[in-house]
Amino acid sequence: MEILFLKRLSAMQQIRSFLLSLLILPLLMRAADTEVAQITLKSTIRTDNDALMEIIRLREDDPFEPRLLKLDKILLSNYFRKQGYINVEVRDSIRFSRNREKVYVTYAIQTGARYYLNSVTFLGNKDVDSLRIAAHVMNAITLGLPFDESVVGVIKQRLEDLYYNSGKPFVEIAYDYYFTRDTLIDVRFDIQENQTVYIGAVRYLGLDKVKSFIVRRELEIKKGDLYNRKKLDRSQQNIYGTGLFQFVRFELEPDTSDRSRVNLLIRLKEKPARWVGFYIGLAYEQQEFFGGKAEFTLEGGHRNLWGNGRAISLHLTPALMYDPNENKLINAENEITLKFVEPWIGYTRTPGVLQVSYHQFRRPNSGDFDLIRSSFEVHHKFDRYEFNASLSAKSLKQIDNEAIDLSGIQDFDAGQSQIYGISLYGKRDTRKNLFNPRNGALNDLSISFSQSMGKVDAQTEINRFITIISSWQRYQPWKPYFFGKRHKWVLASRIKAGIIYELEGNKSIPISERFYAGGATTVRGYEEQLLGPAAAVNDKGQIVTAAGGKAIFLANIEGRIPLFWLLVGEVFVDAGNVWSELSRFRPDEIRLSTGIGLALITPLGPIRVDYGYKLTPQKTDPTPDAFHIGIYFAF
Repeated sequence: MEILFLKRLSAMQQIRSFLLSLLILPLLMRAADTEVAQITLKSTIRTDNDALMEIIRLREDDPFEPRLLKLDKILLSNYFRKQGYINVEVRDSIRFSRNREKVYVTYAIQTGARYYLNSVTFLGNKDVDSLRIAAHVMNAITLGLPFDESVVGVIKQRLEDLYYNSGKPFVEIAYDYYFTRDTLIDVRFDIQENQTVYIGAVRYLGLDKVKSFIVRRELEIKKGDLYNRKKLDRSQQNIYGTGLFQFVRFELEPDTSDRSRVNLLIRLKEKPARWVGFYIGLAYEQQEFFGGKAEFTLEGGHRNLWGNGRAISLHLTPALMYDPNENKLINAENEITLKFVEPWIGYTRTPGVLQVSYHQFRRPNSGDFDLIRSSFEVHHKFDRYEFNASLSAKSLKQIDNEAIDLSGIQDFDAGQSQIYGISLYGKRDTRKNLFNPRNGALNDLSISFSQSMGKVDAQTEINRFITIISSWQRYQPWKPYFFGKRHKWVLASRIKAGIIYELEGNKSIPISERFYAGGATTVRGYEEQLLGPAAAVNDKGQIVTAAGGKAIFLANIEGRIPLFWLLVGEVFVDAGNVWSELSRFRPDEIRLSTGIGLALITPLGPIRVDYGYKLTPQKTDPTPDAFHIGIYFAF
């Protein structure tokens, strides 16, 4: 009888729900044409209504979407819970105008009492002492502040990380709240540490051409070590980083002979050793024209020579640029590069790269030249820092060009054709997204010592010089408030400086080693390279070809504004210049420009168009402004 009654009750409920939906359906159908006229927030405490309006998703003057009512209630409840109002209740009510073209929405917020964090205690820990626990989690705790449940979740996660990285993969952690003196909360964590686990045997499954020692040397954990999840994760990343595998997975298998041990199984799938590739891309360099060049690359190689993880590859890359003066595409560059990679140098994860390349430069704003280059570079990455060191030798052959004659320009002798160098480079990069950074910073410094030599007036001339370049880039959220709304922008800034100091003092610096500025990545509003000393001018005294210099300074600030879809607007101010000598540096010669831009965010990086206008024009400037096309942001 009871079962029959429950079935009838369920049927009645279904009928009532159906009738109710028939009544509400016309309202929901009408809602698509209904506009939100007003949103009212009522709270039992004083609140910053502007801040609350930023939280909710409904917006005044937007079409009314009933589904957002529930979402807004959740968002408002979460906001107040984080402020210590753990019993908050949010209710909504709506009122339509007579013609149902407008709707008035009210959110009534009953906060209840505000609770504060009084204490946090840990019980049950034996193998991991309380001092270690306190050091690992207490910086997430501030006693006396309004109680925030999310902080408790952070504490639990940190506890789990501590135990997982201390040989305790089977730890169990639970917590509970205890209310004292009405509005104070004590949080108690109960810890069951369980078995301490060590790594037993390590086995590799799926190896074919790759030798096992290649995988073994990438592991940061070995037989007999305490189980450590952090080291296992880093080991997996290291193995992927070799470029030899399509798939890497770690599995734990109980050791039947010893309950305190687990065997580590590493399942792998190798990539084909031989490979061929072709791609088309956009790129930019300091010395390019019109902000971008199209590159066509055909490449191929072998990624696992003799099964030892060594790699060799050949790359053929022609590049096209648009020359607006001639109104045509030009073959600005051609490059062929042979590369050999030794993944481990000195028994450490320090790759060494040996390269030999032939590079043709045929660019409209600088002298034409051919460059043969060989180099050996090592790279090592620490937790927060990366370092490079390289040895290089270059042979520079300048091509006769009627538009430019560098040999007659003061301080820029073109006779240096053989260049040997050693350089050191270090950087600290905290950006989370390299293509579209929203926070973090990039600081870098490079120092190189070079020796150039060549025949000048039938005599061999040698010059030794030191090049120092340093830059600071910062990206931070920026939330300006205007037109009644708070906007989410990104403020990007950069300062960069470089000098070339000559030890011999004969002022002969090869064209390929000088600094250039102006253009899509330095000071917008100036054509590529045409900021600084001139190598050639037209009959109006305007610069048509750059000579480069021995000192450079750049300063940029840019606001990046999300518009809609994948489009980002830019507003920027650029400053900088190049000087032929450091001694000729004058602050009043720093040129300024401003402008706007539009960027499309793609999986390959932003593609942008910028318009720059000179704020400090000179008589030698060919134009008062310039358009730029480029890939990635300017910095």
